[in-house]
Amino acid sequence: MFSLPDTAPWWAVLAVVVLGILVFGVRSFVRAVWPQTSAHRKELLQEWQRQREQERTRQREQEQEQARQRSEIADQE
Repeated sequence: MFSLPDTAPWWAVLAVVVLGILVFGVRSFVRAVWPQTSAHRKELLQEWQRQREQERTRQREQEQEQARQRSEIADQE
């Protein structure tokens, strides 16, 4: 069958086996979760882009509000 040479470093063999299992597991998980049709992938990507844009808009509004408050405080002094 299959036998390793006596000089094979056990940690390297273990690392390759663990890496192989992880890659196969991640690939299987992604295939199970990720939409298989391009239309569904497109919808998922567009939704992600909308969420990012909303977060950026919210962050800009907060920064503008903070700048306005700092300006008002500076004017009062």
